[in-house]
Amino acid sequence: MSAPLELHIKKKTYQGAEGGEVEAVRDLHLLAPAGSLTALIGPSGCGKTTSLRILARLDTRFEGTIGLPPAARIGFVFQEPRLLPWRTVEQNVRLVMEGGGADLDALFAELGLEDMRNRFPTELSLGLARRVSIARALAIEPDVLLLDEPFTSLDETTAQRLRQLVLTVWRRYQPTTLMVTHNVREAIQLAERIVLLAPRPSHVVAEIVLDTPHEQRDEVFVEATRTDLVGRYPGLIA
Repeated sequence: MSAPLELHIKKKTYQGAEGGEVEAVRDLHLLAPAGSLTALIGPSGCGKTTSLRILARLDTRFEGTIGLPPAARIGFVFQEPRLLPWRTVEQNVRLVMEGGGADLDALFAELGLEDMRNRFPTELSLGLARRVSIARALAIEPDVLLLDEPFTSLDETTAQRLRQLVLTVWRRYQPTTLMVTHNVREAIQLAERIVLLAPRPSHVVAEIVLDTPHEQRDEVFVEATRTDLVGRYPGLIA
């Protein structure tokens, strides 16, 4: 249940606030092996979310190519949960399933949502709502999973629980996963590879392979790796 992905954005522009054309991305090339977990990091406004939207075919106004198998299923976890308030948790998840997909009993158990199936989004904390958005993305049994800042606006305790949850479900289901984050510690904690993007117009500056087993990535490892990256790429990593 995974597929390799490749993305080449030769050029992506948009209309700026003052009416002029802004070049957001220029000659950006991403390649992620099947079943891998890659983190995309870089300065604000450098095209990270734009790249995800293009991969998901939500933005078609660009020059370049998307390399995915024609039948590849794409799950997308947006920055905001984007749940329909008039539908229950289970109804929100079933909206994407089109009569098939994952075993929801097993998926809800995996995500700790068994007792939330009949709740409405307004009854959920932000952390729970984000779990539902992850369940919705996984319900189609995706070959590719795109995560756009999935832990933003959460307190650190809740964010850490969700990071471990994402790592658990990635290991179990093995979709090819691309995660956008501003949090370099988060990227070091979760990813097998980090792709560092330059400021606008964005392109790939470096790819960092993290082959240390996740179980060994304690606070000392994460901080030492972050310090090393800050020294190697000053101004791009905080």
